[in-house]
Amino acid sequence: MKSKLHLGFADLFGETRWLGDLISFTLHGLFRRTNPSARSHGCGVLLIPGFLSGDYSLNPLGARLAALGYRIFFSGIWYNVDCPVHTLPRLEKVLRKANYKTHAKVVLIGHSLGGIYARELACRFPHLVERAILLGSPIKDPLESPNIFLRPIFYWWHRRCAEMVAGSAGEVKVEQSRNPPRVPETLIYSKTDGVVQWRNCIESGPEVETIEVPSSHCGLPYCPEVFEIIVDRLARFSEASRSLTPIAAVSKYRPLSSASCLNRFSKALAASCLMPFLFGRVSESPLNKVRVLKVRPHDQKRTNLGRRIFND
Repeated sequence: MKSKLHLGFADLFGETRWLGDLISFTLHGLFRRTNPSARSHGCGVLLIPGFLSGDYSLNPLGARLAALGYRIFFSGIWYNVDCPVHTLPRLEKVLRKANYKTHAKVVLIGHSLGGIYARELACRFPHLVERAILLGSPIKDPLESPNIFLRPIFYWWHRRCAEMVAGSAGEVKVEQSRNPPRVPETLIYSKTDGVVQWRNCIESGPEVETIEVPSSHCGLPYCPEVFEIIVDRLARFSEASRSLTPIAAVSKYRPLSSASCLNRFSKALAASCLMPFLFGRVSESPLNKVRVLKVRPHDQKRTNLGRRIFND
């Protein structure tokens, strides 16, 4: 398929098919069963939304992954228009929190501008990131990649960010890493993308893979083919995590069965209920407010009976 040098109104109007992608994604989840090997045991996934969007746009994808057992962490972005100077530190905190809660590296999934953030986090913190998956992210020339009708919005956003950086105190760095991250990176793009140039969404490197899918730009998070790719890459991470579990982390004590736990609980409950009845009643001394055991005369016979039972 021959690519256009500039995206126009017809390409932008074609993005209205994202609703069809969402319907296909919903039907795909209802009528197609996922391979059981793709299920996880709590691996962490951080979702980062695209430009002019928020976490709500990735809720369908997060719900499907959570149903497979993955621990989903959202970026906390309601409307992704803030300057990277402020957004990246907040995303770093979320990434560290996800790493702390899962005790393992985290998979980053970013859509459009969120993918650029995911790539940058993977470049800066490779010890916290297992893999970065980018969905239609213009990692090359982000300002020149958008549709010609959307470029004024991106230019406004860039000028606003530049003013924030100029007005801030101290040295602020917002440069994008030139080289790919040192962790596996999956770049998913569409040649029918009507928002950004697909050629700017790919790069080469030893840990980089590029995959083309038939989808719109806004519909990439809801594309069934994209979901299958994401699940496959996450399953590889999940299998590697289970195979690399250290032996020292496994408890040497054998866990009790449910019947054994129920038996012990019933014995403890019976003992706690019978102790006051057999040996006396617990009352509080008004002098020193200390709980003492007093045996009353009419309980003496039951106390002696209890002592005989426990002595036997």
